[in-house]
Amino acid sequence: MSRTPSASPSPHALLRAATKEAYERVTVLLNASYADFSPEQQQRIRALVAGDAAASPARRAKPAKTAREPLPPRYWLPHTQETWSGRGRVPQTFLAWEGTVAHTEWKKHHPDERFPAYPG
Repeated sequence: MSRTPSASPSPHALLRAATKEAYERVTVLLNASYADFSPEQQQRIRALVAGDAAASPARRAKPAKTAREPLPPRYWLPHTQETWSGRGRVPQTFLAWEGTVAHTEWKKHHPDERFPAYPG
């Protein structure tokens, strides 16, 4: 079977044709004006052509996340020994302690602090 002239090319064929055209345009541009680029730009172009950044930004693999060491405790509740690093959301035990009589008494002696500092 032959294709009819009215049939549109597949998206894959269109992409292949566009990629080929882009490659030819880049090649012509680099051949014509490579010397006009600054040394830094030439170095970046060489790195791209060498394959250091061959994958497009969308396709580049994300760097592996490094394991974070747990943060040392910054605050603690003496009566429960509960600790908190001071990062992220305030734990519910700390929020619950804020409304207690013990908190009110402690706050009288430490007006500029929200929670007791971790001893150490």
